[in-house]
Parts: sequence; structure tokens; C-alpha cells
Amino acid sequence: MVMLVMSFTPVSAAQEDVPPYQGRFGPDNALYGLKIAFENIDEAVSLSADAKLDKQAAHAEERIAEAKAMMEKGKHEAAEKAMEGYTAKAAAIDATATKPDVTEEGLQRAWLMVRKHERVLQGLIGDSNMSEQAKSALQRAVENSKAVDMVLSDNVLKIQARYAGEKVAEAKAMMEKGDLEAAKGAMELYMAKMKDINETMDKATLTEEGRQHARQMLSKHETELQGLIGDPNMPEQCKPALRRALNNSRTAEDTLDRVIAKMRPEETPAQERPEETPAKGRQRAATAEQ
Repeated sequence: MVMLVMSFTPVSAAQEDVPPYQGRFGPDNALYGLKIAFENIDEAVSLSADAKLDKQAAHAEERIAEAKAMMEKGKHEAAEKAMEGYTAKAAAIDATATKPDVTEEGLQRAWLMVRKHERVLQGLIGDSNMSEQAKSALQRAVENSKAVDMVLSDNVLKIQARYAGEKVAEAKAMMEKGDLEAAKGAMELYMAKMKDINETMDKATLTEEGRQHARQMLSKHETELQGLIGDPNMPEQCKPALRRALNNSRTAEDTLDRVIAKMRPEETPAQERPEETPAKGRQRAATAEQ
């Protein structure tokens, strides 16, 4: 076991932090293993994936608080035990995030917590009095946190994309029935969700699978919307909303290109996106202006 040897300096008030640990059974206590077992049971009997995620994220945060408390006491092995517990809890969050009943709201809450954990851990690593051995253990926790961050952002995006796709299908069905108001309402919901998708992609670190899924989703939406706009039976009063929706989809595609370029600066977005010919570019611009 690598020893967490360090002279601990509390994180400044200006820096983001976790609440101090005030429990009785920390990692230096003989009953710590029993406490963790009860936490795991509590998570297992959760009534929903969202509730389970909430508990897992809270327990992960408690592991950080425990580690800090042990560092302040100079109990280095106990601090490392807490960091190992954080790694285990990160893996549990990863598994729960892919459950079929998890919701966008539940994923978003867990995502915010995990991103906070990354910042807190980075702050500890940046402590000038932190030993290299301690930094190494904390860095492993950061890497685990980043991996979970990517899984959570991928799954948030997938749920958002599925909802957006449902709104396109709903709009098409309502148009076929002649219910133009309902179709317009579905398009408004689609555009609102595309705004959410843009925000998610802007702040996310997506996996390769997540980027591919986003690309496929946006391409599918664009094809479907273009088909509806080009339908000769489509009432003219519906087309402005469809064009706005198409522009929103293209804005999201541009956001994805920017995210890919930021994540992999050595590559260009064109490597994941078919090159746009001048003709296609003119067609795209013309559609947007109609």
C-alpha cells in the first residue's frame, strides 16, 4: 500500500470543497468495513436508479471528506483506504448510470457531484505541501472521477437525444393527422431539448462512443427534418418551425465539431464528419435562409 505521507494544509475557503467529515466510524475505525457494508445495502434497496445514484454520489463525497480528515490527523493508511473507497464508489456510479430506468434529472445530479469531486481532488493535488506519494493516490482518484464523468455525460446526452427524436416523430405524426398546433408544440419542445443538448455537449467530455452516437443522432434529425420540409404536402405554415428546428440541429452539430476539436486538437472535425462540398454548403445555407 502506498503511504499518503504529507503535511496537510486545509483547502482555502475560496476553493470549492466538500463538507468536513463528522462521522464516528472513519477509515481508522475497526467498524469502518461494517459502515461501508450498510451503505452498500442502503444503495441496493433503493426504489429507483435515480435514488441509487443520489446515494452513491453522496457516499463518494463522504469518502473524500474521510480522506481529508485522515490526512489532517496524519493517518496516511486510513486516508488511502478512503481513496480506495472513492474508487469503488466511482465504479458503482458508472454501473448505475447505464440502468434503463435512470432519468436525465438523476444523471444530471450525479454528474454535477462528480464534476465537483474532480475539482476538489484537483485542489488537494495542487496543495504546495502535498507530497508526491499523496498526489499519486489522489491523481488515481481524479482519473476514476473523470472516467465516470464521461459515462454520465454520454448517458445524459443519449437520453436527451432520444427525447428529441421522439418529438420529431410526434411532430410528423401530428402533421399527418392535420393537427398543426400539436405539431408546432412538438417542434417547440424539440428546439428546447436541442438547447439542452448544446449545453451538455459544450461542458461534457464525451467518450468516442458518445461522440459517434451524437453524430448519428444529429444526422438522423437533419435527414428527417429536411424530408418534412421538402414534403410537397407539408402546409407552408409548418415549414418555418421545421426550418428553425433544422437550424437548431445544425447548431448542435457545430457544437459537436467544436467539442471534438477541443478534445483532440491534433485531429480536425472533418475526420469524424463527412467533408462538406461547396454544393452542399450552398444547399445548407439556402435551406437556412428559406
